[in-house]
Amino acid sequence: MNKHAKTLLLLCVLGIIVVVVILQRTKQDTNTNSPNSSPATTQQNNDGSSFIESLRNRDYEPSQITVESKLANNGVYIGYFISYQSDDLKIYARMNVPSGEAPTNGFPVVILNHGYFSTSSFTSGDGTLTMADILARNGYLTLASDYRGFGKSENDGQGSRGHKPEYAIDVLNLIASIPNVEKANPSKIGMWGHSMGGEVALRSGEATDKLKALVLWAPTSARVSDNARFYGGRRPPESATNTPDNSEMDGASPANYLRYISTPISLHQGLADTEVNPQWSKELNEALQKEGKSVEYFEYPGQDHNFRNLGWDVISKRTIDFFDQYLK
Repeated sequence: MNKHAKTLLLLCVLGIIVVVVILQRTKQDTNTNSPNSSPATTQQNNDGSSFIESLRNRDYEPSQITVESKLANNGVYIGYFISYQSDDLKIYARMNVPSGEAPTNGFPVVILNHGYFSTSSFTSGDGTLTMADILARNGYLTLASDYRGFGKSENDGQGSRGHKPEYAIDVLNLIASIPNVEKANPSKIGMWGHSMGGEVALRSGEATDKLKALVLWAPTSARVSDNARFYGGRRPPESATNTPDNSEMDGASPANYLRYISTPISLHQGLADTEVNPQWSKELNEALQKEGKSVEYFEYPGQDHNFRNLGWDVISKRTIDFFDQYLK
C-alpha cells in the first residue's frame, strides 16, 4: 500500500470515529431533555402536593355568565341554559331565577351537583331538575353545572374516570363567578349534591370557605379507593379507565381532608340503597363528628338511592329547612 492510500484510510477511520462520537452525544442530549426526565416534570411529581391541596391553593377566575337560551317561565321562576369558563373550557349549566323582586342583596344561591351519568347519554339538567324546581319555588336561585365532558360542555382531553376529581374545579369556578350572576347574593351560597355529586360537593367544601350550608343525599364514598372497588365492574368501561394509583387516591379522597370543611352539613342516606354502600354515609357522619364539624344525619329505612318510596316530602322539607336556617 502506497503512502497516499494509507493517508486516505486513516482519514476514513478518523471520520467514522467522529461520526460515532457525535451520534453518542446527540443520543445523550436527547435522553437528558426528554419529558420523562426534565427538571419541571421531576418537580411536579415530587413536590408532595395532593389534588385537594392543589384545589385549595389555586386561583379561580370569575367568568362572565352567558345566557344561551331561556328555558321556561312558569310564573314562579325563570329557567335558563347558561355557559361559563372553567380552565379555558366552555362549561354549560342550568339556572333558575325566582320571579319577582329580589331581596336587597339578591336571592340566596344553591349550587346543585348531579350524580353519575354516562357522558354519552347525559342531557343538561339530569339529576338536578326536580330539586332545582323545589328550591326555586322556595326563593333560591339555583345553578347546576353539567361539568366538563357532559352534555355540550367541552372536555379536557383526559377522558372520563367516572368519579373524576376535576369536576370540582368546574364547580369552584362557578362559585367564583356568582358575583356576575344578576339577582344572586354571593355571600349566601349553599350546595346540594346527590350520589357522585356528593363526592364533588365534599371536595368543593374542602377547597373553599364560601359555602354556608352543604346538603348531601346518598353520597358516594369519601374514599376514592372505595369507589374504584365498588364500581369497577358495575359501570361502563369509561368509569374504570385511567384508575389512579394509591397516592392519587389518597390525595383526591375527601375523607383525608375533612379538617378543612367550614360549613355545616346535612347528610341523608336510604338504608335500602344498592347504588352506594349505606355504610359510607355512616362512616362519613362519624368522621365529621370526630373532626368537630357541624353535621346532622338522617337515615331512611326502606329507601333506595333516589328516595323513591319517600315521595320526597320528608327529605325535601328537611333540605329546605336546613338551607333556610343558614342562608335566609
